[in-house]
Amino acid sequence: MYESELRAMIEAGKEASAEVLRIYQKGFSVKIKEDNSPVTDADIASDALLRKKLSVFSDIAWLSEEEADDSSRLQKRALFIVDPLDGTADFVHHDGTFGINLALVVDHAPVASFIALPARQAFAYALKGAGTYFVSPDGKEERLHVSSRTDHLIALMSRTHVLPEEEKVLEVNKDKVAQAIASGASTKAVMLAAGKGDFSIRFTDQTKEWDTCAPELVVEEAGGVFLDSKLKPFTYNRKDVYNHDGYSMFNCQENTILLKNYYAGSAN
Repeated sequence: MYESELRAMIEAGKEASAEVLRIYQKGFSVKIKEDNSPVTDADIASDALLRKKLSVFSDIAWLSEEEADDSSRLQKRALFIVDPLDGTADFVHHDGTFGINLALVVDHAPVASFIALPARQAFAYALKGAGTYFVSPDGKEERLHVSSRTDHLIALMSRTHVLPEEEKVLEVNKDKVAQAIASGASTKAVMLAAGKGDFSIRFTDQTKEWDTCAPELVVEEAGGVFLDSKLKPFTYNRKDVYNHDGYSMFNCQENTILLKNYYAGSAN
């Protein structure tokens, strides 16, 4: 189920990824939005391309970072949730760790997901109940699975927005964490799904549905766990799109102890 939608998402996402890479290499202008976040030519071009390509699914609603919200989506069972350029700050800094997030949500949960990594000319996709896959630049496809580590863990941290609380998680769990790697937003989800990292925790209240929806399914279908920072599950197609309790992802349920240790330490 949803295979045809996923195929269309992949084709649209690949085209958007190529356009984002073209703009990245050519040069671009940057503007600051009302919420003080940056937006570039690539954000707008990617959004327009995805919207056009997926408009064939006229019964599926649309929620995108770069478009005005249409509240009629709340009456729909299905919608696309889109971040046409996830990690715009990473894009602007030219560090190569930006992505494109595209998810199909049905009844408040993601059922198909696509994450492009334009600078690597690669992408990952997931289908509910069918696994997570990574496609390399040469077209080689491999199924991804999270690591089985419960010690000597690899933390995946933000490149641009590390909070003191997130550093405290590492400090409280220093006996379990071997190293920390900084990477862009959606890139972290693909790394965790591929076993190249074991957890990532964000306490910020500034992420929104399009930041977490596609990564959630990519992580979960690879065998991982994706929750908010209070270890509660997400629902999507909400009236309020903000993730007020951030998000967390782990390679396995056992490693949610890292957050529990943090809260225990903060209470003392």
